[in-house]
Amino acid sequence: MHKVQFKNGLIYTSITLTHEDKSIVIDDVIIDTGASHTIIVADFLENMDVSFSEEDKLVKASGYGGTVCYSVRKRIDSITCGDIKLDNLKIDFGEIDPNERVNGLLGLDFCIKAGVVIDLVDLAIIKKAYEQK
Repeated sequence: MHKVQFKNGLIYTSITLTHEDKSIVIDDVIIDTGASHTIIVADFLENMDVSFSEEDKLVKASGYGGTVCYSVRKRIDSITCGDIKLDNLKIDFGEIDPNERVNGLLGLDFCIKAGVVIDLVDLAIIKKAYEQK
């Protein structure tokens, strides 16, 4: 079980990205089941001294209300949220919030692959053991 914060009407957590033996903790990440894909502010790759590669892909995303933005989809060695860890997940890196209050969105891709249950009573996320179909 990993405790989360409820603030400003949203659920926030911290995550750790690990890639090429480098790690960084990212706070103020929103758990967003409305986001089909996890996206993190690109500055965190620079802070880890990780560059983009030829296998990375430019992707176009549409947000609520029809806003369109571009990001780079990159495979990351691992992403950890509390005691929940996924290896080799493709994450988008780009702009999320022009006012820089949000560092990322932990999307439905992570939640489904990790088997996450969001407990809104105890403000926690729990990895549920299940058989993937």
